[in-house]
Amino acid sequence: HVHERLARAHGASTMSARTALLNLARRAGAAPTRVARRNMSGGGTVEEEIAEMKKWKGVSFIAMPACVCLGAWSFMNMEHHHPAERPAYSYLNIRNKIMPWGGKCGLFEYGKCQEPDDE
Repeated sequence: HVHERLARAHGASTMSARTALLNLARRAGAAPTRVARRNMSGGGTVEEEIAEMKKWKGVSFIAMPACVCLGAWSFMNMEHHHPAERPAYSYLNIRNKIMPWGGKCGLFEYGKCQEPDDE
């Protein structure tokens, strides 16, 4: 009885593996009936897509020159703004000791506040 049970169990497992492989091969060999297709924005007909393309082409031909003209007009009518004069408050630019590079000028103000040499 033990041998018969082992033979049946071995046969059943072999049969299961064989059946699984056959099913897998059958599924892999079968071609899909319809090829999957991605429709990005709903996918209308060709005529609808052509009409949509013509619409946006016309909008582009009107909008681009309008934007260029508006930009040119804005550039031509631009005013040159000067910053307002800052008051010379007593607490601005306080220097209690001489800077390592000499004088009372800040590092990035060095060229502007140098006193001319009287040589």
